[in-house]
Amino acid sequence: MKKSKNSAWQRALLTSACAVMLMFLCSSCEKDDDDYDHDIPAGMGTLVIDNRTYSDIYVYISGREQEKVSSDDYEFYDREPGTYRVALEEKHGDRAWFGDADIIEGRKTVMKVYIGSRYDRYDVNWHID
Repeated sequence: MKKSKNSAWQRALLTSACAVMLMFLCSSCEKDDDDYDHDIPAGMGTLVIDNRTYSDIYVYISGREQEKVSSDDYEFYDREPGTYRVALEEKHGDRAWFGDADIIEGRKTVMKVYIGSRYDRYDVNWHID
């Protein structure tokens, strides 16, 4: 049986469309560190709280309330170099996280916040950028 030229052309077009769609989906799932475009003030470091949850998060640094981080958003907090106590609390919820963050001059400490494995906890993955 002879295959038509149209069916080969249609398969190639469908394969190309699927490849483009897959690349689009994969590239839009995860934020790049390039998304954290922020000019760090001279002599300071920056704490980045990246909220990857569906609810807003209250942020406390060394016991002082900061600007909250909206769901699926991030905020920058410029600080002098040092170690700071960070507390995160879910707005209208039970989740929380407490820990220390090292702020390094001229660098960003990025804390990515996820829904935890228990109803009352956040999981926080962090790195220095």
